[in-house]
Formats: sequence, C-alpha cells, structure tokens
Amino acid sequence: MIPLIKNKKASRYDSAYSSKLWLFEDVEKEEYLSHLEDIKSKGYQEAYKTDIEDNLTYVFQNGENLIFSSFYPCDNTVRTVLENNKNLPEFKMREDLAETTKTTLWQFEVDHSLIDCGMCYIIRACDGSFFIIDSAHTYSCRDDERIHEFLRERTPKGEKIRIAGWFFSHGHDDHITQFKNFLMYHSSDAIIEGLYFNFPTYDHRDAGEWMGAGEGYVRQFRDAIKKRDDIPVYTLHSGQTFFIRNLRFDVLCSHEDVFPKSNENYNDSSVVLMMTAENTKVCFPGDAGHEESYILENRYKNGYLKCEIMQSAHHAHFGTTAHFYRMTNSEVALVPSTQIMYDGDLERYEATRVMADIAKYLFIASNGTVEIDLPYKSGEFKLHPDETFENFQGINDLWSYEYTEERKKQLYKEYLERGGKPIQEYDSWNAEFCN
Repeated sequence: MIPLIKNKKASRYDSAYSSKLWLFEDVEKEEYLSHLEDIKSKGYQEAYKTDIEDNLTYVFQNGENLIFSSFYPCDNTVRTVLENNKNLPEFKMREDLAETTKTTLWQFEVDHSLIDCGMCYIIRACDGSFFIIDSAHTYSCRDDERIHEFLRERTPKGEKIRIAGWFFSHGHDDHITQFKNFLMYHSSDAIIEGLYFNFPTYDHRDAGEWMGAGEGYVRQFRDAIKKRDDIPVYTLHSGQTFFIRNLRFDVLCSHEDVFPKSNENYNDSSVVLMMTAENTKVCFPGDAGHEESYILENRYKNGYLKCEIMQSAHHAHFGTTAHFYRMTNSEVALVPSTQIMYDGDLERYEATRVMADIAKYLFIASNGTVEIDLPYKSGEFKLHPDETFENFQGINDLWSYEYTEERKKQLYKEYLERGGKPIQEYDSWNAEFCN
C-alpha cells in the first residue's frame, strides 16, 4: 500500500496490468519529500532518481515491488505508482561498452501495399546491438521477415542478432502485430534482452470508448510474451530514465498521466520517449494525441523538448498540437505514413503544416528507409531504395480508398524514381516510365 500524503486528496487509478497509481493534488515540494521518507519507512530502498526541468522522480524497490514517485511543480501534483515487477532497467550508462560501429537511426519502410499506417524505427547502438521501436501492421504481411532480413544484414555472420531492447509505444495493431510474428518465426536467430511498454488494461474505465480497437491483438501480444519468460518485461512510467548501451531514454508521458481526465482516445495511451544518443536528441511520441500533448507542453516549458529529430505523432494525423512541434523545433521530421495519407493530412491539420514548415528535412516512411548516423550532422543522411508500393485494388477492397488513374500513375512514377523495382502488375506503366 502507498503511504498517503496527510490532508491531501488521493485518487486511485488501476493503471496497467501490474500497476496502481495514486494521484495527490495541491502538494508542495516539502510535502513531497516527506512522502518519500514515508515510502522509505515501509522498507523500500531508493534505486535512482531523475530531475528534468524540476520534475522529480524517485524509484524505490522492495523485493518484488517497485515504487515510482514523481512531483510536477507545474500543477503541484504527485503521482506515485506501485508496480508489481522486480525488473528494473539499467539507469546509468555502462562503463564497459565496446564501441564497434556507428550509432545509427533508421526510419524503416514498413510494407504499405495494403495499409496506410504502421511504424517501425531501428536504432543500432555503438556495440552493434539494436533497439527497436514498434513493428508494423497485420496487413504489412511480410514485415516480420523484412525486419529480420534488415537486422541480419547488419549483424556479423555467425552471430545471432542482438536486440538489446524492443519498445512498444501503445497497443494498436499497426504498432505491435509483426513483433508477435517475429517472435514466432525468427527469435531462434535473435537474442532479445528486454521488452519495454505500458499498455492500459481493457477493463479500463474508458475502454468502452475504444470500441475494442486492438484488444484482440494486445491479448495475442501478451500471450506470446508469456511464453517467453526468458525475456524480461519492463513497465515504463513517466520520469523514468533508462539506458540501452549508449542510448539514453527519458519517459515523458503515458496513459497514467492523462488521469483523471478521460482517456477515451486510445492513442493517448502512448508512452512518449526522448532518446539522447551521441549528443543528438530524438523524440518519439508514438501516436500521442492532444491530451498527452498538453501535459508535455505544460511540464517541459524551458527548452527540454527541443530536439534535432522528431517522429511525427500519430503518423501526422490528428496527434500532438502545433505548439508541441514549435517547442520541439526539429530540423528533421520523420513521418511514419504513406505519401497519399500525408498529402491529405497536410491539408487537414494545422499541426502537420507547422511540423512541415519547421523541418528542414522531412522523410515519409513509404518512400523508402532513411538512415541517419548519430551524432546527427545537418543534411547528412542516406535514402535507401523504395521497396514497397500500393496494391490499389487490394486497398480498395479492404478500405474503399479510391484514387484517380492520374494519381496512381504519378505515385508509381515517383516510386520508380526512388529506386523501386518495376512491378509486373503495372507493365503498361513500366513501358511508359522505364524507357
């Protein structure tokens, strides 16, 4: 049980599969520090602490239980989480790192032949191991194989692929599905050192608003990892900092922070990460929506959100606010979307236009994998050939999306210009464009 703060209102939130949160309001810093002493008096030992723009987080451990307690001066709240999980990630950089390769970030081109969403980022740490963010959609049918092939090509022959961590921003199927397939078909060729996420349960008070979206996929995901008790699972909470080799990750927001407001938009259950590697900051908001955006804008007003590289929230659909993009002020924008969808979102959403106006370089995932070595140097990146292209009939059958013949031909021509291989289905266009 969490010690209460005397004379302060406490609201409880059953936040995740193994977590419970208590929210205390109108708390002064001295009262928070006294709260920490009360936690220690219950037998908990301090494991580590963080301080980002005066937002304090302390982490305590007592056997199988962890406590994460954060103080936010912007609204004088304390959020204290009791976590039934003995696993703590590394909270400082290892001193014995062998630097064998460049630290590199890839926005991986997921297969968008039948779907316009999905997201996968791959980071290679300085020792050649990988940190992966999300995977791809159910309809990105071969992406477990494509991810495996990509990692295999960048792993020395005779060695297993070493995935130092695999992070999942939230439980929608376009982010988690192909991981399950990777685990099923390719894990014998890989060592996975840990899984990182924080999904709300489907008996959540606002789950009725989600209309079951993704529930079956989350259950399959959880069933798959239950069979792999050799892979540690780390539940992420705001204020937490952890390290994967030479990569630092600050956890900035999750569904726990939206409470007590409604979390009717499931995208606002995204865990927002800020990665710092080789003096370069990269922000990954996942599919975070307006509620999480307001929280971030309020907590980090003094420049912390400024970063060199930004993943556009919710595929550049209705995600974070325009003000959030102004605060991040990123030179590089990475858009996990298709060209068709991005063009429409650019017209629909002010935030997308603001992000695009600020960015000096903008990369749309469907147009080919982009490779960026870290530390990032302005204008230095590598564009890989475009690998996948729309199956227009399949997209129409599944989603009723229709495009004019002129637009189809334009997209195919641009695909070929990006190094895409001619597709037999479009032989008449090949004759026109390949001469």
